[in-house]
Amino acid sequence: MVERLKSALRNPALPLALKAGLLALAVFLLRHWDLNFWRASVFVLIFLYLYLNPKTNSAKFIISSVIWLGIVFQAPNLDGLLGFYLDLILSVLAFTLLGVKNLILIKRQGAYYLLHLMLVVGVASLFFLGSLSQIVFFITLFFLIREFHTLSIRKDLELINLIAAAESMLLIEAAWVISFFPTSFLVGASFLVLITFILHDVLLNYFKGTFNKQLILRDLGLFIVLTGLILLMPVWGFQ
Repeated sequence: MVERLKSALRNPALPLALKAGLLALAVFLLRHWDLNFWRASVFVLIFLYLYLNPKTNSAKFIISSVIWLGIVFQAPNLDGLLGFYLDLILSVLAFTLLGVKNLILIKRQGAYYLLHLMLVVGVASLFFLGSLSQIVFFITLFFLIREFHTLSIRKDLELINLIAAAESMLLIEAAWVISFFPTSFLVGASFLVLITFILHDVLLNYFKGTFNKQLILRDLGLFIVLTGLILLMPVWGFQ
């Protein structure tokens, strides 16, 4: 029993879990108290301490970190169970961010991909709620997508900038079209992250040299199925 306890204490995931737990507590307190300058400053200092300790890969994921902070501060305070779920999701994203940055999570690439898509959901939700202007939304998407492709395809920076700008513009146009439909912000954000996933999948496979007809048919089928599920969200009570 003692040996098992020592082994558990030496597990590198334990400090991560403790840091994530502390950050989750800070998220809950920040979002359930009246926000002011001092509380916001203390929260940012806590996050910076946990994020920069250790300093491994700090610069690599700085865009995701800043966008996560922005979502924490800009996301609406919801009452009841929905508000609890929102704060829990923000805490899980913090855990994932710290795990990917500190090279602790085993499947880091998949975890980062999920983190990236969830951040897209977050900023898209803020856009459809009217909290972000089109230009701020475009800039946020550009840097978020630029970071993703920098870590994923490892091509020339000029090419990555061009891809990020083009993809961000397509997503802005898609968001503009979606905004004309009488849908909730959650449905709109879900459509946009689905489009983001399809675009990423096509580009990643193209640069890997695995782009083919089967991939197109798979993504098309996935788009149709997930579109049907998204359209059913209001029926299931997700407004």
